[in-house]
Amino acid sequence: MGSQKDGILVAENISKRFGGTQALSGVSFCLKAGEVHALMGENGAGKSTLGKIFAGIHQPDGGDLFFENEKMTVENPKAAKSKGISIVLQEFNLLPDLSVAENLIIGNEEYYNGFLLNKRKMYSHAKELLGLFDLGANLDIYEKVKNLSIAQMQVLEILKAVDADSKVIILDEPTAALSPNEVEQLFVIVRQLKAEKNIGFIIVSHKIEEIFEIADRVTVFRDGKEILNGANIKDLTENDLVKSMVGREIKNLYGSRTFGACKENEVVLEAEHISDFNGRVKDVSLKLRKGEIVGLTGVVGAGRTEFVRCIFGIDKKKTGRVLIHGKEIKNLTVKNAILAGVGFVPEDRKYDGLILDESISDNISLVLQSIQKSVIINKRKSVDNAAKMKEELNIKMGSHHDNCDSLSGGNQQKVLLGKWMLMNPQILIIDEPTRGIDISSKSEIYAILNRLSDEGVTVLMVSSEQPEVIGMCDRILVMRDGQLAGELDHTEVSEQRITKLATIGGNENEK
Repeated sequence: MGSQKDGILVAENISKRFGGTQALSGVSFCLKAGEVHALMGENGAGKSTLGKIFAGIHQPDGGDLFFENEKMTVENPKAAKSKGISIVLQEFNLLPDLSVAENLIIGNEEYYNGFLLNKRKMYSHAKELLGLFDLGANLDIYEKVKNLSIAQMQVLEILKAVDADSKVIILDEPTAALSPNEVEQLFVIVRQLKAEKNIGFIIVSHKIEEIFEIADRVTVFRDGKEILNGANIKDLTENDLVKSMVGREIKNLYGSRTFGACKENEVVLEAEHISDFNGRVKDVSLKLRKGEIVGLTGVVGAGRTEFVRCIFGIDKKKTGRVLIHGKEIKNLTVKNAILAGVGFVPEDRKYDGLILDESISDNISLVLQSIQKSVIINKRKSVDNAAKMKEELNIKMGSHHDNCDSLSGGNQQKVLLGKWMLMNPQILIIDEPTRGIDISSKSEIYAILNRLSDEGVTVLMVSSEQPEVIGMCDRILVMRDGQLAGELDHTEVSEQRITKLATIGGNENEK
């Protein structure tokens, strides 16, 4: 364990309780200047809690914090920032209606003459800051933040931390919503700051492959306790990390699957020449066969989500038609898609998929409730449904009366899956099935999808995770700029081929 003598930011014997939950039990952690230290663990392991204690968002119940060899208390985020400790949370702290430049200087009186903003000075400073990282082409200082991509917002938050002369930057799940290319761009900036400014980074994550790429050392928490502390990443294997996080080995994350077994099966869904009104989907067609798992991938903004929203009837299509078992859904609405046997698990479970402040049982029965004639919720039936899905999907929960926001991300995702499984769909569209959930929950979600496929359910999986689509899918369709750039069979797929199609285009099948 590191002591305050060899680290810029150190925690010793930190404990923290939230109500009846012991989030941290006497953990220690040491960050050195100019290193990237990964803080890993499953959902609920306590990793984000420690990051927020460092940043002054939470106060520890016990233990000591040290910064630059001196004992410290951090009353709030402002106090942390004044010491040189910044945090970039998953929920960004940006003002959407202000420009990139304005967000960079918020709260800095240096750019104001009384109440008047010195815009020339502000824009000059913003250009200079972006120039440090060669970001001028990727980030427009005049653009309003609400028009930025998630990746651009992430970079903007890091630039704010750099501009505040931070010595420590904590990144909480920084790559959860980023494509592989955007992750690499983010890591370039992290490496540059580490090398040129000696900034220490804590990256809170459970993405193992990325940690091996960016981290120098790693600490793993499980159930609020240290399992691995400050180990050199070069001395570890992926299996070492998985076992530390989960407490057991997961030998085959994606399960065993006979790829291509469904290629002669009947076509159950056809989408023909689909375009939307926003120009994000341009004449896209596909066919899905019974029992297939088909991946739909590409960079963020390629039109994947917009396409599946169109074929499910959430967004109105401009052109094209959708056929189920050869029969067109004439009036394509969400309800008619459901009645035709299509289910849809959305990308953002917290805002589009679940009602977090409602009970687990009510959430699980949402789809059935939406298509039944009665407007009265059958509470007994909802409870029975929750019990059934708890058993089938291994949902870890207290009472079915508990609100959904009491569950971990992985268990929320299972509730979201469960509400669609209750309607016994023939086709399941699932957008980013494992975003923001830990490796143990991932393996369980994959097992559920494989089981559905074995039962004849067709799965269309939208995913930014290339290992995920390679490990799970019979076929992979790659989108680029709103169009289908190509298709790869499981026998010929690789991350390099997916990336080429997603970024350059050209049909890989032509080789």
